[in-house]
Amino acid sequence: MTVTSKFGSLLMCGALLAGFWPAHAQAAATGSFQRSISIDEAILLDVSTSSGAISIRAGAPGQVEITGHIKVRGGSFLGLFGSSSDDLQAYVDRFESEPPVILEDGRLKIGHVKDRRFGRNASISYEIVIPLNTEVKSHTGSGSQEISGVSGPVEAGTGSGRLKLTDIGGAVSARSGSGSIIAEGIAGSFEAHSGSGKVRLTQTAPGDVVVTTGSGSSELHGIVGALRVKAGSGRIVVDGQQTGSWNLDTGSGSVRVSLPVDAAFELDAESGSGSIDIEHPLTVEGRISKRHLRGNVRGGGELLAIDTGSGSIRIE
Repeated sequence: MTVTSKFGSLLMCGALLAGFWPAHAQAAATGSFQRSISIDEAILLDVSTSSGAISIRAGAPGQVEITGHIKVRGGSFLGLFGSSSDDLQAYVDRFESEPPVILEDGRLKIGHVKDRRFGRNASISYEIVIPLNTEVKSHTGSGSQEISGVSGPVEAGTGSGRLKLTDIGGAVSARSGSGSIIAEGIAGSFEAHSGSGKVRLTQTAPGDVVVTTGSGSSELHGIVGALRVKAGSGRIVVDGQQTGSWNLDTGSGSVRVSLPVDAAFELDAESGSGSIDIEHPLTVEGRISKRHLRGNVRGGGELLAIDTGSGSIRIE
């Protein structure tokens, strides 16, 4: 293993300028570091930051490039690390000279800072370039993430911020407490959970899909596999081919499903308030109802179950 480094820093003083700055203006310090790591085997990238953005993309084989951007502000830091800009800068300097980067037993750990004080008024954002055949696990307490071009699998999470996942060659698991999840070119299974924010998926290879949102729309394209969508509120739009059951449930919002013209499936669709329209030939089971339809299309097949508390249902 070969490791090379270079680093630099920039001090930003929160000076109190009479007549221009309030008395409580905060000092701040920023800095950055870079690391280059040569590897000769596939690794697991495990990156974490309490606050800050994460960008991960595929690059040359056998090489990992890491850039970290550090920012420390005053506030609670003033009582913990001193009351001057110099004290804050000294803390940044320590991270520049000894960044949180550890390669051990096939796992590259980045950003796992044990000092609990760091997350209060400080952040590190990461730009990471990794080989294509890298498994990725990334998390940020607050901040967006972009991951592209890796074979996966990928596990990504943020407490608050957008997740964008592009051209992933394996299974994906994504979680956002508040923020949208955008996944394009996913060649495998997909699982997404968003407390508040839309989920949009374009799948390019078969795999089961599970999506839950507290509040936000779900737009899922090219699905080939089993599917389960659960939304507290928000519309659901799906197209693809059933190779397993599809269960779509929203407390409030419309549901639109597009299937092949020769699709054969069992249907159980119910709307508390809204119309139900189907363009496929349906043999109805039981009594006909404006709010609940059960039956089979072209002799039946996998189950398509749709339930919305309030909103229309359309199957085309």
